[in-house]
Amino acid sequence: MTSIQVTFKGPKIDITIPGDSAKTIVKDYERVSEEIGKLLKSKKAHNVHVLRQTRPYAVATRTSSLSSRVVEIVNDGFFDKERTLKEVKEALAKLGIIKPLSTLSGVMQRLVKNRILRRDRKTIGKNIVWVYQKHGQR
Repeated sequence: MTSIQVTFKGPKIDITIPGDSAKTIVKDYERVSEEIGKLLKSKKAHNVHVLRQTRPYAVATRTSSLSSRVVEIVNDGFFDKERTLKEVKEALAKLGIIKPLSTLSGVMQRLVKNRILRRDRKTIGKNIVWVYQKHGQR
C-alpha cells in the first residue's frame, strides 16, 4: 500500500505518482516522463489522453480533461469495486463535473480500451447495464 502521492507539474502535462518513498517516486517519475517524452517526440501520442503503465496507477496527459478526472477517481480507489455509469456520473457531480451519460460513456470506453478499467455486463433489477472496475481487479 502506498503512503505518499506526488504530482509533478510540467509545461505540457502533470504526472501524479504514488509510492512508498521519495526515492522510488522520483525514479518512477523519471521513467514515466522519459517514456512520455519519447512518445511526444514521435508524435504517436498526439491524441493520446491516457497512457497505461506497468505500475497500478495511470497517467493522464491533460489535467483538465474529463478522462483525466475519471483517472483521478480510479487512482483514489473508486473503481476498486464494480461501478455503474450512473454511479460514476454521481461521483463526478460531487467534484463539480456535470456531464451527460452519453458523453461519459465514450470516455469510459476509451479507458476500457486503454486497459485502465475493465467492464462487464450485469443485470441490476430488470436492466442490463455495464459495470466498470479497475483493470486487474476481481
